[in-house]
Amino acid sequence: MSDMTICLINPPWVTKQGNVWREIRAIMPPLGLLYLAAVLEKENIPVDVLDFQAGSSNWEEIETTLREKEYDYYGITGTTSIISHAYRIAEIIKRYHPQAKIILGGVHATALPEEALQRPAVDYVIRGEGEQALVQLLRGEPREAIQGLSYRQDGAIRHIRPDGLMLDLDKIPFPAFHKVDTRLYRPAFGAYKSLPGISMLTTRGCPGTCTFCNSAGIPLRTRSAENIFAEIQMLHQTYGIREIQFYDDTFTVYQKNVEKLCDLLINAGTPITWCCFARCDCVSEGLLKKMKQAGCHQILYGIESADADILTNVGKHINAAKNNMAVTMTKAAGITTRCAFMLGNPGETEASIERTIRYSIDLDPDIALYNITTPYPGTKMFDWAKEKGYLLSENWDDYDLSKPVMRLPSLTADALQRGYKKAYRSFYFRPRYILKCLRQGVSPAGLRMLAQGFRKMLAVC
Repeated sequence: MSDMTICLINPPWVTKQGNVWREIRAIMPPLGLLYLAAVLEKENIPVDVLDFQAGSSNWEEIETTLREKEYDYYGITGTTSIISHAYRIAEIIKRYHPQAKIILGGVHATALPEEALQRPAVDYVIRGEGEQALVQLLRGEPREAIQGLSYRQDGAIRHIRPDGLMLDLDKIPFPAFHKVDTRLYRPAFGAYKSLPGISMLTTRGCPGTCTFCNSAGIPLRTRSAENIFAEIQMLHQTYGIREIQFYDDTFTVYQKNVEKLCDLLINAGTPITWCCFARCDCVSEGLLKKMKQAGCHQILYGIESADADILTNVGKHINAAKNNMAVTMTKAAGITTRCAFMLGNPGETEASIERTIRYSIDLDPDIALYNITTPYPGTKMFDWAKEKGYLLSENWDDYDLSKPVMRLPSLTADALQRGYKKAYRSFYFRPRYILKCLRQGVSPAGLRMLAQGFRKMLAVC
């Protein structure tokens, strides 16, 4: 096995002009690849990681790097918005290293493995969680015995079911952060209190049934509080990390586990600040107070819409009363609120967009994010839109949350785009909002960040 080499690759993410994520997005390590790298190292398989989202690589530099680095296998990940870049990288590799085997993974390839395997440069697709399947493939085990593997055979494409799933998350080694330069990463604009910062995952799967989410329907599992705490300590002691962004779909779903983690952080006096994503029905007053004491300074809630019928349409079974209570409790605990809204869901109208904008202003989170609903492959919403003939584009580069890619009978694409821009203007350019920011005792550095933030909003609106 020691003679076998593999390189894991994170393609670049190029956002278009006018996309808010171009201005505020985080650059975080590819945790999926780093988990794979840690598992391969444990199996004594030499592995490197190339993260083309970190730094400032252009395509000429990427091609030079790929030409000069030769491996037996290359594993490439890709979400829908960057899958075209993953395919381009696969083609470059095959041009210079035709004998190498190329494996594609990630949520897009999991959803559309046949699309990936129609590319001559792609030899295998690993669907779902790939730790076990990748090791089996590199060991040379029979392909038909590897769950989650898709490949070509005799002119046909074979899928070995089911998708890969790791049941005991505590048995997976910590991500191989030593394979990347942690100094290149930064949290999203406005989402950190301390630096340097990095991301973590504590769960896999989601309890929700949202039609727009790839995690819906995947069994929910969590790491133990002790395991999570040990990784935090390692990140702080080894890499000097002072800020953690928990990227779980719903960090607080296992509330007792989060409480235990908070107790561990409090008792150890770990000098870490952190933020997370949560559902409004998965928090309580006591939990929020403990999270604040343990270093939590910001929570992002997915509110999505002010319209109850639209929330039902997308499988988000949380009402306005729960949203209001969660945001109120979070503010009372001294934690910053960051709320996300989706415009352009099935059933959306110009009037419902106006209601959502007004509701977001009444809710008055510290930060509001508005996205254009995007039906990603692998979600129920994508299947619905494709069946109804509502997809405006299957050019995956358009699936970046800032451009309508789904035709709605009740709303034109132009009206949706206008609503998207109006939402940002209406929320951020209110005198009340600006005064609130100034009254919070903003430091000179904070004032510079505030001014920078308004410039970023102007770039979108």
